Amino acid sequence: MNSSDFKKPGILVCLSASPSSRHVIKAAAKMAEAMHAPFTALYVGDPSLAGQGGTLDENIRLAKELHASVHLISSNDIALSIAEYTRRSGVSDLFIGNSAPSGLLFSRGTLTSHIVRYLPDIDIHIIPDALATRPTNAPSGSRSIRWNMKDVLILIAVMTLATLLSFWFDQSRFSNANIITIYILAVLLTSILTSDRIYGLIASILYILLFNFLFIEPRFTLFVYDSEYLMTYFVTVVAALMTGSLAARMKNIVHQSVENAYQAKVLLDTSTSLQKAADETDIIDITCRQLVNLLNKDILFFPSRDRLSAMRPFGRNGDGDVSLPEKEAEAAVWVFDNDRRAGAFTEIFPDCFRQYLSIHTSKQIYGVIGIDMDHKPFNEYENTILLSILSECALTLENMKTVKERKEAEVLMQNERFRSGLLRSISHDLRTPLTSISGYAATLMENAEALSREERMNIYSDIEEDASWLRMEMENILAVTKLENSRYIHLSIESVEDVIAESLKHIDRRASGHHIETVLSDDYLMAEMDSGLITLVIINLVNNAVKYTPEGSHIIIRSWREDDHVLISVSDDGPGMAEEDRKHIFEPFYTGRKQITDSRRSLGLGLSLCAMIIEAHGQSITAQDNTPHGTVIRFTLKLKEVNYESV
Repeated sequence: MNSSDFKKPGILVCLSASPSSRHVIKAAAKMAEAMHAPFTALYVGDPSLAGQGGTLDENIRLAKELHASVHLISSNDIALSIAEYTRRSGVSDLFIGNSAPSGLLFSRGTLTSHIVRYLPDIDIHIIPDALATRPTNAPSGSRSIRWNMKDVLILIAVMTLATLLSFWFDQSRFSNANIITIYILAVLLTSILTSDRIYGLIASILYILLFNFLFIEPRFTLFVYDSEYLMTYFVTVVAALMTGSLAARMKNIVHQSVENAYQAKVLLDTSTSLQKAADETDIIDITCRQLVNLLNKDILFFPSRDRLSAMRPFGRNGDGDVSLPEKEAEAAVWVFDNDRRAGAFTEIFPDCFRQYLSIHTSKQIYGVIGIDMDHKPFNEYENTILLSILSECALTLENMKTVKERKEAEVLMQNERFRSGLLRSISHDLRTPLTSISGYAATLMENAEALSREERMNIYSDIEEDASWLRMEMENILAVTKLENSRYIHLSIESVEDVIAESLKHIDRRASGHHIETVLSDDYLMAEMDSGLITLVIINLVNNAVKYTPEGSHIIIRSWREDDHVLISVSDDGPGMAEEDRKHIFEPFYTGRKQITDSRRSLGLGLSLCAMIIEAHGQSITAQDNTPHGTVIRFTLKLKEVNYESV
């Protein structure tokens, strides 16, 4: 997941056990695919119903097949849970089936009507779903008092209805006990149907006043002569308070359940995204943008104590330039030095506008973030998830640092092994031809007159052969060390045919004892290459074939086009190589277990150098068996078309 994905709107679909819920899921999936947006499927209810092989499991399976992230929440208040989860998740579009009314007395509509009322700012797509989950009666609530016209109207309507029924009972000459029961029922219904316990308390007070004023002698006064009514009033008030408290507690449980589910989802998404991060910058980018969307606050990231000017802003409305007052800078530096929280709503630099926290492990501080608090402290939930995300970020940075250090150590070890192997090979294998040349030179100086012309020519030939071998190996050594220190190469567009022809001019003199043939493509092929290095590759491949095959063997150099690449191969019909050797032939200093046909020495740099050059071109080289016997080594180059009209 790219860090920019956190800015994309999310698509949420509500799952149910209804067979028609499949249509809802598919519709949501199509929009998520069209918008390239995160797709989440939410089931609210009894999670134990999942896993029993019913329709719900089929719908969950379908959502997963359509690449949805499925979450299950245990709750009796379905509408409230869906609304809370939608707000927390930053969803832009909600898909839900159109459930039928519950049919219960005093029901306030369908599940969809509740959700529409709770989420006025979300695009809700209602799709017919006759078998959707039955709605609940409890609205959203919290510990703080919510005054709204709808609850006031519910209170007035319930108490008016109760009063009218009481007048009917009073005219029917029933006892006052029935009227009391009606008003108590009205108080309980008000506590359940409204969003705060205060309405139940007001209903109980209205009950006392109305009952006393309208139905107790002397009527139309508030005097109470019978002490039994005082006890009834007290019991009614207690019942209203208990009912309101229980309703508020259930709503808080639902709210906490949704927060826990969303916290788990955010941490999972963050962890998944951080694992895919390419580098340290990507990790910081993902973390800060996730926090911006989660907390809805602007964030600054400081990479180091001494480079506060290199801070990176992450804003709700874009990453614009941000000025940093001196006091804010001092707070950020203090956090770097002390690895503790500082800034707004703390004891350290409390006058700051931002709160500063470090991204750290027990070993190192990787940076400090400053969060614009908007004059509002974190609640417990925000603080918990903030620390969890920062901890996840720090651990990911620590792991990436460890992996990077391990790779650097491996490179150093490989370079050291390369240098040691190169020195050993040079000291051992180069000594032999140098000794031979020195001996031949001494023989010629001391006995030139005594040697026949044929003997002198043989000595000249051996000297030339040893010198040629030394020259070739030295060119390989220089090329290898150059590529080890820097993989920079000079690319140009060259003719493949010309490069092959130039390479054949510099192959080993002993190649005259082999049948060398070129098979070129009918098309005039141009490729992007460093012609000098590719010439060296072809020379090494041909010389290697000459070296490991007997005289009279056939060596064929082919070139052809395949899609947007040029392929060049060197094949022979020699004895071939063992499978074990083929696995290692491109490793430095590997000479194989097979004895060379002319018993000459080899540093084992040729094929290793070929692999390094081809890899530096961003291409590939492979070795395989030839048919019916022998070896084929082929490599690729990037094809380049030539526009003759512009020439």
